Amino acid sequence: MTRPRIHVLLIHQAFVGPNEPGGTRHYELAKHCVTQGQEFTIIASDLSYLTGKAAVQKDGLVSEQHLDGLKVLRAYTYPSLHRSFIWRVVSFLSFMIMSVSASPRAGNVDVVMGTSPPIFQAVSAWLTSRLRRKPFLLEIRDLWPEFAIGMGVLKSPVLIWLSRWLEGFLYARAKHILVNSPAYRDYLLEKGVRAEKISLIPNGVNTAMFDPSAKGDELRGSWGVAGKFVVTYAGALGMANDIPTVLRAAARLRDDSDIHFILLGDGKERSKLESMARELSLTNVTFTGAIAKSLVPEALAASDACIAGL
Repeated sequence: MTRPRIHVLLIHQAFVGPNEPGGTRHYELAKHCVTQGQEFTIIASDLSYLTGKAAVQKDGLVSEQHLDGLKVLRAYTYPSLHRSFIWRVVSFLSFMIMSVSASPRAGNVDVVMGTSPPIFQAVSAWLTSRLRRKPFLLEIRDLWPEFAIGMGVLKSPVLIWLSRWLEGFLYARAKHILVNSPAYRDYLLEKGVRAEKISLIPNGVNTAMFDPSAKGDELRGSWGVAGKFVVTYAGALGMANDIPTVLRAAARLRDDSDIHFILLGDGKERSKLESMARELSLTNVTFTGAIAKSLVPEALAASDACIAGL
C-alpha cells in the first residue's frame, strides 16, 4: 500500500542548513522526511539567529531557497536580534508577522509545525494552521517561559502570567506535541497534557561526519595553537551558556603557555564576553566566531578537551 504524500510546513526563525552556523536538527528532520517521499517547506528568517547578519541574498520581503529537496522561504526580520531583550522581542514579533504573511507561498500543506523557543513563532504556526484549517503540530525544544524566569530575564508578575497563559493556550490547541527531552515530557504531563499527545524525538548525531583519526592540524595552524593543549567551547554565546566561568578558568591558567581556550560560536553576549576577556588581559583565549556546521568535526578534532556549560 502506497503511503500518502504529506506536505509539512515548518515555521522556524532560526532554521539553518549544513553550511550555516547553528543547530541543524530541523534540516536533518526535513531531509529525512523528503527521503521518505514527503514534502517539506520551511519559513525561516532572512537573518542568521547566531550572528544577526543576512542569511541569504535578499529578494524583496520573502526570498526563496531550494536546499536538498527542501523549499525554504526566508521572511524579512527586523535586524535587532542582538541589541537588547526588548529589541530582541521586536525582532521576534517582526518575524511572527512576516512568517504568517509568507505562508501562502508554501502552497497547499497538510500540517503546520511550530517550534519553541522562541514562542512567538509557535503563535505564527498556530495562526497559520487556523487560517489554513490544518492540524497544528507543536515542538518544544526548551521550556519557555520557565527558562526566561529562571534566568531572571522575565521578572514582571503580569508578563509571567501572560507568558504562562500563552504557553497553556498553545499546548491546548496543538493536535500533537513533540519534545526533544524526556524531562520536557514529564513537564508537560505535570501541566495536564495527555501522554498520548506527546512524542519524544531526541537530538542526535551523524557519526559518519567524524573521523576518529583526524587531528585538525590545519585548523590548529590557522588558530595559532599548534602544539598546545586546546580546550574548546563550540556553541552559542548566550546568557545560558556560562562562558564567564570559562574566562575565569582561563585567567587562572594564564601562566601555563601550553593551554589555550577556543570559543567557537556567536551570540548576543559575544561583545560582553570579549570585553571581559580584555579586562582580564587574556592572551590564552581566542574568539573564532561562528563556522558552518560542516566544519565542526574538524574543529572538534583539533581539540584536546571540550566544554559544555549551562
